[in-house]
Amino acid sequence: MNFELIQPWSTFVMKTKLSPAVLDSMLKITDEIIETRESDASDLKAGQILQQYFVDEEILWREQVMDFLMYGCQTYVQQSQKQLLKPEGKWMSRMTLMWINSQYDNEYFPIHVHTNCSIAATMYLKIPEFLPSRQTYEGPAGQDGCIEFINNTTTDYLHTTPNVQFQPQVGDFFIFSGLQRHQVYPFRTLDGKGERRSVSFNTEFAPINE
Repeated sequence: MNFELIQPWSTFVMKTKLSPAVLDSMLKITDEIIETRESDASDLKAGQILQQYFVDEEILWREQVMDFLMYGCQTYVQQSQKQLLKPEGKWMSRMTLMWINSQYDNEYFPIHVHTNCSIAATMYLKIPEFLPSRQTYEGPAGQDGCIEFINNTTTDYLHTTPNVQFQPQVGDFFIFSGLQRHQVYPFRTLDGKGERRSVSFNTEFAPINE
């Protein structure tokens, strides 16, 4: 049986993995920034978190990770165009902003979107050992430390769901529409010092006219 999935009425989240080389480079980059700078991205006002840091684009080129990140965004765009049943084309992407989220116990991100961009992305570099959730539930119900993506376009609860949660692992790389609503749940660690480090960025894209 040959088939295709047609889904032009909703956005999607693309989940992939950082390559080992990119993961090592991003850890090096973020270690250097966190150790040598004061938090300077608090004006993003996206979450209840104290330590956020901007990442300069030049560092990404120097450490040879920019091409990998932009390839992921271009792949997302190609798949979204297929959903719209458009002819296959070539696309270019440009990063507009990147920042580090150095998250600790009880910090969280409420439901939000990424403004002034077409595509957003989040990668995970460090995950501490969480204490067990105080209560457990079957199905998606706000599990500690999860990232949750939310969409209200569905009206069919038999074949679709308006929200999906992931418990991120080190190296996970999520790419999604800038207007995709999402949130990050708080967590607890044994000593209160466990860092959950992620890096988020925004991009724009445009077709390449040949």
